[in-house]
Amino acid sequence: MQFSRKDNHRINSIIVQLSDDDHDNIRREVERLHGLKTQNPFFNAVTDYRPGEFTEIACEWLSLNDVDYQILMSESFWDVLVHRVTREYAIGLFLSNEYRED
Repeated sequence: MQFSRKDNHRINSIIVQLSDDDHDNIRREVERLHGLKTQNPFFNAVTDYRPGEFTEIACEWLSLNDVDYQILMSESFWDVLVHRVTREYAIGLFLSNEYRED
């Protein structure tokens, strides 16, 4: 689905006006997604991005031994999920309540 500029503006307006209850719903969904028993896809993305001779070894070491790296990856994934789920939530509100073809 392609949104017009006007649609994008409306969706962004919805995001700005989200209530505390809306943010709680978003947080719960992000927690659910983040808690699924799958590996954080960022680990594979970083490993697969233009690998060099020692990339696999370095990434394995980082994912097993470097707590700062693990925290960074987890926080980054969390932030991206919040961004995505917020937009999904706003698009859902937009399409269910406000969408009108002009």
